[in-house]
Amino acid sequence: MPALQSSAVGLATQLPEALAAQPSAQVERSPSAVRGRGHRPRDTAHLSVQRLSRHADVAALESEWRELYELAAGRNPYASPDWVIAWLEHLVHENELAVLTVRRDGRLIGVAPCYLRSVARVLGASAARTVQLAGTIRFPGLTELPQALAARGETRSVLRAVVGHWIAAPERWDWLELPLDAEQGWFEPQWLGEGEAFTGLVQHKTTRAAVVLPLDGAAASVRTALKRNVWESVKRARNRLDKSGRVWRVVVHRAPDEVAAALPVLRRLHGARASIAGRRVHPDVLGDPARYAFVADAAGRMAANDRVELLTLDVDGTAIAALLVLRAPRAAFLALSGVDPHWWHVGPVTLLQYAAIERAAERGDAEVNLSVGPDISKLRWSDRVVQHPEFVVCGPRPGSRRRLAAYAAAGAVAAVRREAGRHQVRRTGTEADAHDRD
Repeated sequence: MPALQSSAVGLATQLPEALAAQPSAQVERSPSAVRGRGHRPRDTAHLSVQRLSRHADVAALESEWRELYELAAGRNPYASPDWVIAWLEHLVHENELAVLTVRRDGRLIGVAPCYLRSVARVLGASAARTVQLAGTIRFPGLTELPQALAARGETRSVLRAVVGHWIAAPERWDWLELPLDAEQGWFEPQWLGEGEAFTGLVQHKTTRAAVVLPLDGAAASVRTALKRNVWESVKRARNRLDKSGRVWRVVVHRAPDEVAAALPVLRRLHGARASIAGRRVHPDVLGDPARYAFVADAAGRMAANDRVELLTLDVDGTAIAALLVLRAPRAAFLALSGVDPHWWHVGPVTLLQYAAIERAAERGDAEVNLSVGPDISKLRWSDRVVQHPEFVVCGPRPGSRRRLAAYAAAGAVAAVRREAGRHQVRRTGTEADAHDRD
């Protein structure tokens, strides 16, 4: 866990005693349950929160969840029930499952795909129990933008209800980690409730920054919207392929059977990219069989709903590069790529990225997300960086604070090591031998 920033967003207050006394599975609120300036009556009117702790119950929610997603999460494919349900089924046991649904007058307005995670003893502190969103901690690097889904105009109500649900049962957890979508704004201390003092705290943990290329919906304008050096790279890749004398083409795999057949190709090329010497270290996130099984499952579900594309650059019928594109209702996300090291000099991934951007523009997408982690390879496409904040809410028990402090201290050390590793360059065999002799 990255180090917590020293400045707290703010201390707030506890939910009314009547709310805290209600069962953890469902919390009902009336218009009078929350008072204070700045809260419209509709924020808490006729709201109910229910916790789903069985995978079968989560699966049964899929149709209703999908309808909410199509209307509410226009730019984030990682909030799709296809992706999230697959993640939960692969990584969360039922005794950890804690998916929250928020309804107003029976209508689904929010889904927070939570799970409970046990944290081992750190720096002498006792073991902790945390609340996480699906996509965090386990299988890092695959789910880039975890999100609690909320209907348009209901974000504050949904997030307040989710936080309130956990505050009502502080004995069940030590801290809650809550990533927010960029459009969801910032954590509001009022989400912690009003009335008597809440003795817990909330802190900003980190920010996930993603490079985004805005589109105007016109495919013909993509070329003119690009920076000159990017267009030159695209042309150079085409020219080098033409001069090779080989037959090449970009192939789009969309149908479920096509995606299933192309995924092993992506896995192979992704692993090959990770092994390239002389370049910055690139992790092979598909090398682990469990990770790959999850991605194959999630991509298959998304393909069945026309929400994924796998592009390959084929030369003489053999794929030399691949790009997995996840599709949200109004955006495309460039997720995973791979390349044959022998064709690196051609720039095939750049060519596939351009093809994916053209296709997104033709569909009328609002943007293409080039993924989290701004670097020169992404910023050359666009200077727009969208920030997604993440917060930690610590429970009111003194032991929770001690455990969070110990975990944060250990996490700070791990974060330094992790960041140092990200910027290393993979040495060639000769360089590695020389290093060992030294």
